[in-house]
Amino acid sequence: MAQLEPADPAELRRRRLARLAGVRGKGRTSRTVFLGLDTRMAIADYLEHERPGDVDAASAALFLAAGSIATRRPGGRLSPRTINTIVGEIGRIHDLEVTDADRRLGVLRPHDLRHTFGYRLSRESGHNRAELERRLGNANDRYLRLYTNPPDDIAAGWVENL
Repeated sequence: MAQLEPADPAELRRRRLARLAGVRGKGRTSRTVFLGLDTRMAIADYLEHERPGDVDAASAALFLAAGSIATRRPGGRLSPRTINTIVGEIGRIHDLEVTDADRRLGVLRPHDLRHTFGYRLSRESGHNRAELERRLGNANDRYLRLYTNPPDDIAAGWVENL
């Protein structure tokens, strides 16, 4: 919770510059993760409505398991396995709600979200290599090309409109 700046829900809703500082990432490097508008609003709602019922004296993590879970870890910290399960369930629910087979996700994993973020950051930053390296922790050209080269379905759409 100490990594969240600002940590107050009202401030999260108001301030554009909000972040998680000192996030341990790929290769155990420490970086800052900026929070977009939707993320700030969702975290503010969580802090106001969900987290208070699950927090205890040992709770340092931002996101906590429900206090009612008997096998909850000390302080309520979510395990990596729990996070994988939650993300997978989100993908499963999405696929149940989508009628177009081309829009189904299949098995969704947390690392898939990293690739989505990397691709969109590349596009929004004008394929700024330094920004990709800084935010993703990748300096290897092979990995950076994943984010600067669009998937075939997107590239085909660009050519279609020429």
